[in-house]
Amino acid sequence: MNILDQIAEWVRENPGKTAGAACGFIIGILLFTIGWWKTMIVVILVMAGFMIGKSRDDNVSLVDQITGLFRRNRD
Repeated sequence: MNILDQIAEWVRENPGKTAGAACGFIIGILLFTIGWWKTMIVVILVMAGFMIGKSRDDNVSLVDQITGLFRRNRD
């Protein structure tokens, strides 16, 4: 299985993550020009889009997912 097949399979399995990341990336590119800080903003937008898409794929509230990032695991 080559890399393009693996990517296509991942996209089929995770449409929300793919769409969210793509939307964040496109919006970031449209809003900003190239530069260090502006590039960081694009990265943040892509990550936000990915998280929104992931929450849709996993049927989890976005608020629950964000609070899960900051929750300590007490085992």
